[in-house]
Amino acid sequence: MKSNKLILALALFSALLLAATAQARPQPAAAADFADKQTAWEKHQALLAASPYAGLKWRSVGPIVQGGRLVDLEVVPGQPYTFYAAYASGGLWKTSNNGHTFEPLFDHQPSIIMGDIAVDPRHPETVWVGTGENNSSRSSYGGMGVYRSDDGGQNWSYMGLGDSDRIGRILIDPNDSDTIYVAALGKLYTPGGQRGVFRSTDGGKSWQQVLKGGDWTGVIDLVFKPDDAKTLYAAAWERKRRPWDFTEGGTGSAIYKSTDGGDSWSRLEGGLPRGDFVGRIGLAVSAASPDTLYASIDNQQQLPEDQWDLGDRPINAKRLRGMGKEEFLAHDKNEIERFIRSSDFDVSVDANKLIEWVKTDKVSIQDIVDELGDANANLFNTDIVGLQVWRSDDAGASWRLTHARPLDQVVYSYGYYFGEIRVSPQNAEQVYVLGVPVVKSDDGGKTWFSVQGRDVHGDYQSMWINPEHPDHLMIGNDGGADVSYDGGQTWVKLDAQPLGQFYTVNVDMAEPYNVYGGLQDNGTIRCSSTNRWQTGANCKSINGGDGMYVAIDPRDSKTTYTGWQFGNYTRIDAEGGRAEVRPHSVFGQPALRYNWNSPVILSAHNADVVYFGSNRLYRSMDQGQTWTAISGDLSRSEKRGDVPFATLTTLSESSLQFGLIWAGTDDGQVWVTETGGVGWQDVADKLPKDRWVSRVEASSHERERAYVTLNGYRDDDIRAYVYRTDDLGKNFRDISKGLPAEAVNVIREDPLMENILYVGTDRGVYVSTDRGDSWSALQGGLPNVPVHDLVVHPRERELVAGTHGRSIWIVDVLPLQDLQEAGSDTGLKVFYVDDVKASREWRGQRSRWFFRPEEAPKSTIKYWSESAGTASVEIIDSNDAVVRRLSSETVHGMNSFDWDLLVDEELALAAEAAAQAQKRTADADAEKSFSRADTPYAESVRLGHSLYATPGDYTIRVSVGENSDSVGLKIKPPKDFEPRFKEPYKLRGK
Repeated sequence: MKSNKLILALALFSALLLAATAQARPQPAAAADFADKQTAWEKHQALLAASPYAGLKWRSVGPIVQGGRLVDLEVVPGQPYTFYAAYASGGLWKTSNNGHTFEPLFDHQPSIIMGDIAVDPRHPETVWVGTGENNSSRSSYGGMGVYRSDDGGQNWSYMGLGDSDRIGRILIDPNDSDTIYVAALGKLYTPGGQRGVFRSTDGGKSWQQVLKGGDWTGVIDLVFKPDDAKTLYAAAWERKRRPWDFTEGGTGSAIYKSTDGGDSWSRLEGGLPRGDFVGRIGLAVSAASPDTLYASIDNQQQLPEDQWDLGDRPINAKRLRGMGKEEFLAHDKNEIERFIRSSDFDVSVDANKLIEWVKTDKVSIQDIVDELGDANANLFNTDIVGLQVWRSDDAGASWRLTHARPLDQVVYSYGYYFGEIRVSPQNAEQVYVLGVPVVKSDDGGKTWFSVQGRDVHGDYQSMWINPEHPDHLMIGNDGGADVSYDGGQTWVKLDAQPLGQFYTVNVDMAEPYNVYGGLQDNGTIRCSSTNRWQTGANCKSINGGDGMYVAIDPRDSKTTYTGWQFGNYTRIDAEGGRAEVRPHSVFGQPALRYNWNSPVILSAHNADVVYFGSNRLYRSMDQGQTWTAISGDLSRSEKRGDVPFATLTTLSESSLQFGLIWAGTDDGQVWVTETGGVGWQDVADKLPKDRWVSRVEASSHERERAYVTLNGYRDDDIRAYVYRTDDLGKNFRDISKGLPAEAVNVIREDPLMENILYVGTDRGVYVSTDRGDSWSALQGGLPNVPVHDLVVHPRERELVAGTHGRSIWIVDVLPLQDLQEAGSDTGLKVFYVDDVKASREWRGQRSRWFFRPEEAPKSTIKYWSESAGTASVEIIDSNDAVVRRLSSETVHGMNSFDWDLLVDEELALAAEAAAQAQKRTADADAEKSFSRADTPYAESVRLGHSLYATPGDYTIRVSVGENSDSVGLKIKPPKDFEPRFKEPYKLRGK
């Protein structure tokens, strides 16, 4: 009895200690409003202008096949080959050649997050953009209001509604270009802001809220009645997302109508669903029948169990609910085994074991049902009404459900991700609904069939129907854009933009190295670091699903650990064989919780050792074949909903000590163990509470040092949270001073120089060269895009960025490292230049028709200059002769210029003649052995070749004012010709 009291006392003490610790933690920042965002934008611009590193230019390596969510498509009236494509977090793009090439138009605006676009039908050069994605998924970002361009997207003006956060739709009155309507959805994670329908009658100079929203209710869709622009229909949507839960609907979801241009509105009833379970609504009306209105409604009402779709397997989660012991035992053993494997049970459980447990009453059928319950599985193990299509033929007065048969497996249980419906402008009976597939009806919604193309990506977000030729369709999905000219029977993919939404990136040690990354809804890819995104030829998909963390065995640069959401990971070996890599909960014990992006890393000390984070940390000593838990539950939050929460989000093991491991969670906990998990220290007490730990980074230079970033995205908090500890978490120093208020996704310490740090935020990349005391923008050429991950290649000294919207980018950070080593008082420093491999094609004439300047050879020279001015550049050959003189405008800081590898004819011929004269002076027989190969420049001039530098050693000398510095460059000769004929074999004995 005493022991029980002691246990109770200890438990009470622990609970009080935890409560005290939680109360003592600093409070985080509040949700940001537009003023906060504008201040952050101005700070970002100031850092860009002041950065001494603007000369370091990022390059995009793709991929392009993995396009991001395309949220809207708008074709310029009267110009069918010119259209705009708005990508969720990839910005606004324009094509004037029917999608063969695209130009980005919004890369350097305050927000490139797209919600909707509209083209003025009376003035086609006028384009409106509503920022902030109209989707409500885990990685849907808010924006900064509405923008307008009057020159086809070349220049933009901010037009207000900054606190709308997310824009559902923009309409321009076809009869009055100054009258614009905006459907404002509002924030996703916090209440308030500008929600509802806003109207401007002066071209966006001022706005009036004509339909109010609520704390959690905004407007997602808005359409005109085709024959009367004074009549509008608006779809309101109540939704609320938290890190652990998503409420997809509510009583605020409804359809409203105005017949006076928005002055007054009435809520439409007439048989429409209403209540807590009404979710996202899409609207469509046809010019062919202006009184016919369609509404797609995501009805989250749970169906009675007798109406559930029980599937085509004899045993599954749904059937088990009504199954008895005898019925279970009567099933085929192979079906039981199939059920076990599909249910993610622990690998120690097989059909024989489960049958024995049930037979002996060790396990009941209810126990099995309970084993299947977690937040992710429950999305699929219950049936809801789901997608419904409703129709009104009297301008919204009365409504009827168009279909008797449920439209299941179109939006599943996550209709919030879609919500778009379209109707042919020439045939009111021809309707399209967008979901995981795109489905079509030719009879007004009574019956439906798929128009999902064989090679077309699923998850549809937008659609345009040609008003003149309705079989001409364009569609936007999670893979980009597709076009059909036959009403959806066949499709052509328009892949011309690097728009992948990466969650993570990593690199291998191959030569040249490869970049790996996990993408939203586009699996895991591998791209060569030398890839040009314009070709995309060196990128390959290696896994499916929503790609997440990737770990690569450095011993062979082939064995890869990767997977998809909620911890479903695989090991791919050097021969391409696959094996599951995933710890499982023990049957009968609480289910493990896996984050959407569950972390997996390899030990720097032994690549056979794998660490895997659920809500506990697991370790495998044999490449993921077996697992041991080396922690308890490292989360603290008791909050639960329909989103897995209280999970590990980031892991890092020290490269200086095996078993010194850092771990962070989505509920704001940071832990460290020095003993490989034997004991853990919770070190989060001095960090702000309730913020997602986006990264922990163990230092590779000091054993007790680590870096931590927190992220407030899921509370609409944009503050930058960046910390350093030098004593294993006993104390943390805030090193965010100097950064703009932008949510931080990742921090990396430079592997060579301990004072250099890189952070990736929701707007770009920043660098510190003093261990976080100050920060500079590292944004040369990089769009203002969310950067979710960074990695420095230890050998090639390049920084790789995984952006969530613009694929993979790479920048050379060797100059940063070498400048740090040289010291900050360096007046001028020219940095290492890579060797160049000459091509035989250099000795030839350029084609008038096929030469492509962008593919011409070049060498990029980077240098640091303390002073601004004009740099004089000399290219000097191995005989100390100048063969080319160039100039380059120079700013204070990092600079770069491209040498096209061409030499000056006069200088090169003089240098060549001098070299030959010196050779003849030194060797009397040189004249007799003369060959035209000895005078390649003269020979190139004679034959009309481009005058490229010949193979050899060169010096590049840069001078700015009184400062001068040089660096060597080697141009390697092309590979020798291979023999055209080889003996097929050699006779033995000959």
